Amino acid sequence: MRRLRRIALVVFGLVVAGVVVGGVSGKLPLRPMLTFLQFKLNPGKARIEHLVHLRHPQTGNEVFLVGTTHHFHYQDDAWSIWHLKAAVEHLHVDTLLIEMMADAVVEGRVGEGPVEMPFFATLGADMGLKVVGVDSGWDGGWQGRQARMFEQVQAALPSTKRALLASGMMHVRPFQEQLTTAGYEVQPWSEDDRRAATDDSSVVKTWPTGLAAALRASIVNARSGTMATDPERAADVGWFVQIREQILDKMGEPRS
Repeated sequence: MRRLRRIALVVFGLVVAGVVVGGVSGKLPLRPMLTFLQFKLNPGKARIEHLVHLRHPQTGNEVFLVGTTHHFHYQDDAWSIWHLKAAVEHLHVDTLLIEMMADAVVEGRVGEGPVEMPFFATLGADMGLKVVGVDSGWDGGWQGRQARMFEQVQAALPSTKRALLASGMMHVRPFQEQLTTAGYEVQPWSEDDRRAATDDSSVVKTWPTGLAAALRASIVNARSGTMATDPERAADVGWFVQIREQILDKMGEPRS
């Protein structure tokens, strides 16, 4: 019964995701919907399949693509926030390209964006890495947003040697196609090596400096309507705040 209920919830979530994204893009994106379903049913395997290594043969620049599941990283042990920390540490990158509006990163409002992105931003600051926001608004639908996100990725890559591009799971395959079109080549990478790259067994499970403060600031900004990204475009303010308050609770931090 419990398994049937889980499947029913997954199917319902898949339909909702398709309707939301389809409503924005003007069509139902089949591949992103299937990706969503894969991450819900088997996140441990999906995280490996959505970890991609590319290299440009002329410049030698390397890019690692990591598909994320937003707030589920704080709930799902099979693809947790600590697996993301492991990827940053084990891949030895110099730059994090994250799904957050560029002005939010530049202005230090790193509590915004999908809630795993503040983790990346503050972790990157702790590690002395360059952090660049590459998100874009929904004008022009799904494809328009993806195209503008990639423009920002392309603009950032010349100043990197080894970058990790962290984005929602549905963006991984489009980014891979865009990068290969731009001359990057997918590198052979065994499943064992990909699994080792996200192995959290050796990761010190401490929260990045400034993460709690960033989340609290984003709550204040959301309630006052001064965010770089209007939360009404992706979710209501109440949900935006609730998710962040739940993470603060998990961290053992005060909500305000």
